[in-house]
Amino acid sequence: MKDHVIISFFIPHQGCTSNCVFCNQKTITGHRSGPDHHEVTRTIEDWLQSLPPDVPCEVAFYGGSFTALPWEQQEYYLQSVQPFINSGRVKSIRVSTRPDAIDTALIDRLSGFGVKTIELGVQSLDQEVLKASGRDYDVSLVGEVSALIKQKGLTLGHQLMIGLPGSDLSKELDTVDRVIGIRPDLARIYPTLVLKGTPLARLYYQGKYKPLSLWEAVQTALLMLTQLEKAGIKIIRMGLQPTPELQRSGEIIAGPFHPGFGELVQSELFKWQAILLINRFMESEVTNRLKIYVNKRDLSKMIGQKRRNLQALAARFQLEQLEVIGREGSEQAWVGVGQWHREVPQLVLSRQSFL
Repeated sequence: MKDHVIISFFIPHQGCTSNCVFCNQKTITGHRSGPDHHEVTRTIEDWLQSLPPDVPCEVAFYGGSFTALPWEQQEYYLQSVQPFINSGRVKSIRVSTRPDAIDTALIDRLSGFGVKTIELGVQSLDQEVLKASGRDYDVSLVGEVSALIKQKGLTLGHQLMIGLPGSDLSKELDTVDRVIGIRPDLARIYPTLVLKGTPLARLYYQGKYKPLSLWEAVQTALLMLTQLEKAGIKIIRMGLQPTPELQRSGEIIAGPFHPGFGELVQSELFKWQAILLINRFMESEVTNRLKIYVNKRDLSKMIGQKRRNLQALAARFQLEQLEVIGREGSEQAWVGVGQWHREVPQLVLSRQSFL
């Protein structure tokens, strides 16, 4: 049973005061325009009818800069959700916006309608990278606005991008360090894609922009993920949602797109977690036959795409036999290891201990 459901609505480009070089929200979201009142109401009702009454639900408005919309339009959307807030079936609302489109008064207004989470499109905390990406606010504003959101008791999210024009690994990791200093509650990591019809596409065709390879994007996201998780910042998504429109032929011109990008990053993390654990295990146990244990829900991440993790581990440790066992349980992201004849792990490494 799901423990939390987000009912999402997309308002592509609405409220955006400028066009970021990488952005084509209509392709990214698969929506050409925002919903009207009846669509919001009908969609929420359909979701609620399909869910048990005790599952907490949240409504989210993504895709544009919600707080940059005229207040009347913000209120129009927020009012559409109020009957469900009042009945208790919807617990809260979340919105995404730009750092330069929110202030204390607006946060108070949003809170009055049940908004409890604000995600900021931070992208980068390097001023030159922001400028090259078409985002014309001062980078210091991110910290100031983030502090306001936290002071008001709302959940703060940061949306980050890797591979932006003018960026490099050093700048990505510097952004992560600064994000950790701001301490949002959650974060998303998106690799930059070259989408049809964007200024970035022109730069790409002119030879002025080179996207990350998939391998580079996975490794960069992995480094960011480990640092953010170590700091207690929850990563709620890596990679764009693979909508049918996004995957339509010709929409993605170049860049590290993979429909399971987040799974690739998590799989890489599980591999390195297993390597450290097996190294420790081999200090006292000499064997060429091992079992690895994980939570049942982490099986695919540990095995890796096309069993690449198992192949890499078997080669690294010269194993003749290697099997991954899935265990039931609520706790995830741990890895265990044991001799082939054992039925339980002899050594276990949690994610937090690994980090």
